[in-house]
Amino acid sequence: MLNEFRQDLVSGDWVLFSTERANKPVDSKEREKLYQLKESCLFEDPQVSGQGEPLLVYLNGKKISWTGDFNGEWTTQVVQNKYPAVQHGSVCGSTRSCGPFQIVDASGFHELVITKDHDRSFAQFNNNETEEVIRAYLDRFREISKDSCNKYVLIFHNHGSLAGASIYHNHSQILSMPVLPPEVLRSVSGAEGYYLKNKQKVHDMMIGETLKEKKRVVFENDKFIAFCPYVSKTPYEVRIFPKVSSPSFENISNEDVPYLAESLNIIIRKLHKVLDDPDYNFYIHTAPIDGNSHDYYHWHVEIVPKVGVFGGFELGTDMYINNVDPDESAEKLRNV
Repeated sequence: MLNEFRQDLVSGDWVLFSTERANKPVDSKEREKLYQLKESCLFEDPQVSGQGEPLLVYLNGKKISWTGDFNGEWTTQVVQNKYPAVQHGSVCGSTRSCGPFQIVDASGFHELVITKDHDRSFAQFNNNETEEVIRAYLDRFREISKDSCNKYVLIFHNHGSLAGASIYHNHSQILSMPVLPPEVLRSVSGAEGYYLKNKQKVHDMMIGETLKEKKRVVFENDKFIAFCPYVSKTPYEVRIFPKVSSPSFENISNEDVPYLAESLNIIIRKLHKVLDDPDYNFYIHTAPIDGNSHDYYHWHVEIVPKVGVFGGFELGTDMYINNVDPDESAEKLRNV
């Protein structure tokens, strides 16, 4: 039985591990599944449903021109979100005061990365299909990063209603913002602080320790390693790191993209089998695009299955309770 607090080396967050809580009674009612019919799906034909002309189109791994090569066929496309959380304008968001409060206009990009097949998601994709999506992420990340108004670009994917998805059809989102999110700021600041104190990159150290112990490694190939963190905030949380340290997602080489696609595919399939098609989020944590080098940071993908809900403890303390030992999570995923 595991019953202890563990502190994350990067963010400083504390996580309470209490595996005894895994035995507490739970409602056996199956969670409500998000499903929508293909005939009424807004993303089946995004242009017909008013999503606007695509910013980027792929067909079977090849980038095509919407006006030149397009003949009605596509496999991945990127469009502006019809209901954006931020608004892109010609002027950067200005900072102003309202009494003691600071306000910044919500300027930025909010885009959708939509795949064609209505009833297939990452758990059913082959490596080539996932690679195409990652290349779409990368294309748009690099383009959005050119806008000097942005300080951060977040790429994320919500699968299932518990993960925040409101539309069943497989899609990811890209959102840029003129401020640094607190989680990113803590992560970047923590990595910098560790480097200044120890003269070593904290993520390199964590990966080295994980490889040495092997217990929490779920999968690895020549370029990437996937493991359950020692301080996992939730059961079956998995992180995918490039083996060669790099601060920004945009620095990934074209040759390395297939290795990332393989890693992401395998991890999501494993979670699909072990947890019976769980709702989940994944997102890419990368360095800010603020002109600084951030060489002490190490970009990565975090995959977080939704296997519980936050209660008073989490909301009252801003801490997490994890009722599954990360060693056990990794073993189950590794062996499936």
